[in-house]
Amino acid sequence: MIIDLPTLMIAGSFVAATSGVFLIFAWSQNRESRAMLWWAAANLLLAMAVPLMATSDDSFGWPSQIAAISLLNLSPALVWAAARSSNGRHANRTVIAGGVLLWLLAMALPGFRASYHGQTFLNLAVVAAYLFAAAVEFWRGRAERLGSRWPLIVLLSTHGVVFAIGAAQAALGNLPASENVLTASWFGFLLFEALVFVIGTAIFIVAIDRERSGLRQKILASVDELTGVASRRAFFDAAETLLESCQAERLPFSLIVFDLDRFKDINDTHGHMAGDTVLEVFGDCVRDMIRTGDVVGRPGGEEFAVAMPAAGAATAYVAAERIRIAFAERCRRLGTLRVSPTVSAGVTTARFNASLDSLFADADRALYRAKQLGRDRVEVDGNRPAGEPLFADLPTTARVA
Repeated sequence: MIIDLPTLMIAGSFVAATSGVFLIFAWSQNRESRAMLWWAAANLLLAMAVPLMATSDDSFGWPSQIAAISLLNLSPALVWAAARSSNGRHANRTVIAGGVLLWLLAMALPGFRASYHGQTFLNLAVVAAYLFAAAVEFWRGRAERLGSRWPLIVLLSTHGVVFAIGAAQAALGNLPASENVLTASWFGFLLFEALVFVIGTAIFIVAIDRERSGLRQKILASVDELTGVASRRAFFDAAETLLESCQAERLPFSLIVFDLDRFKDINDTHGHMAGDTVLEVFGDCVRDMIRTGDVVGRPGGEEFAVAMPAAGAATAYVAAERIRIAFAERCRRLGTLRVSPTVSAGVTTARFNASLDSLFADADRALYRAKQLGRDRVEVDGNRPAGEPLFADLPTTARVA
């Protein structure tokens, strides 16, 4: 059976729209997962772009085609943004808009407007670049053991390869400007493959969220009631798993140990209610500041710890400094507290085959040095992995802090 191109494109538009609505519904069940919202927007833009591309009515003309291709370039950019968000990373708006801006600038050139193959090459190449970048983002987060991550990487990479092949064919002038498409043609294959991509990625991005929520629930099965962070047992179990995963993948792993300064004095002078408030504020502060995939726990008393997979000493140092400064600022805003608590921290990064116990010993040693040097500071253990620069990748402001 022969299926024409517009029919396939309209079917693809319907599937993309349905997937977008499905993802919005899934996001409404867990509004912390912004990745699903980014991905829903990508599918809805695709659903709007495809009918514009399929339209052959002369009343639409070039403005319709320009709008369609702009949406097609923006859709994979939002997929990349979703991948960044899934890993707890910020998506730069300039990068998101970069593909569309490049397309519009190119359309200002008369020679480009007259070149079908030039337009097709640029469009397909931009889409492929965003898809490969999204696959790389999911790969970067592999220290977080989520089985649903790998099908997404495969789907994104495969989709990117299909567009890259199309871009190469356009560059060689082998894509005809118009055709009654057979299902065996490149365009027909792209549309069938795109249906699998849209459906599959919608399923697996939701699966990642469900899987991550399940892991969190498992960790939070033993939660410190006062601070809302993981209890000692839950934290040690989770940190041990993350450490083993990072060692298997040959990724860095860092541990931060915090200790509230002169906490006994706060309890003795202002009462245990004030002490509990300080602990609550610090627990909230740490949970707000850490990355997706990091684990925070309360080993006991006024001591807290953060396990940071895929993070070197410099990254952990910056995180600890941000938490230290944010905690002091939040406590200053608590007018009823009448205390100005501070926190000291020790940072260490795992050496090859290091155990969690040895990491705690190293972090405690750095913490003890922070206390000796006047408190309210972050110190890094000197036994970090050989050859790892401590401050090479830190901004000047962080070094000063």
